[in-house]
Amino acid sequence: MTVYFFSGLGADETVFQKIVLPSNWKVVHITWLEVERKETLKEYCNRLSTQINTTETFLFVGLSFGGIVATELSKVISPKHLILISSISNKNELSFYYKIAGFLGLHKIIPATLLASTSFITYWFFGVKSKTEKALLRNSIKKTSPNFIKWAIGQILSWKNKERSINVFHIHGTADRLFWFKKVKADVLIEEGGHFMVYNRAEEISTFIVNEISKKRLS
Repeated sequence: MTVYFFSGLGADETVFQKIVLPSNWKVVHITWLEVERKETLKEYCNRLSTQINTTETFLFVGLSFGGIVATELSKVISPKHLILISSISNKNELSFYYKIAGFLGLHKIIPATLLASTSFITYWFFGVKSKTEKALLRNSIKKTSPNFIKWAIGQILSWKNKERSINVFHIHGTADRLFWFKKVKADVLIEEGGHFMVYNRAEEISTFIVNEISKKRLS
């Protein structure tokens, strides 16, 4: 069995470094590709699908924007299970201000370099507090193409998916400032968990992931 991890927007596999899974589970971190001109989310997912070995049992774990990508990719190739962390399962779980921003096309007029920068506002939204967490987030964003970040934000704001996948398991934090927990249909809520809880609440999240996957393997 292979567990494919999809990191969040402006993040890489280092955000999962504290997640602990059984040693006999194969873990693969999906590598973000540079987006092509006028590429749709569906087209992007088709290119990502080449990183998945469909000849063996596999499942997806998607963080934030990675959860959206994993959801769309699961329409192309079917994982045994889909686990979302600090993400949304359909467009109805977006807060109203995202919908307004998408309608106005605000992401189109903001320079890509500005969207890819970090500040105290970024840290507040992600819920990072310690120097280590801030450095990890800052370095992850720095390594991500500004154009990719701008494109990804546009995909979030214009996401069309209306249905919640039948095989999804959603872990969310009650202090998530990017995706409000009262709008999402979470299976597990982590009290005071912020958008960066995959790192600073990794022990709890690891337990939920292992328990859920183990349960599905036995079913």
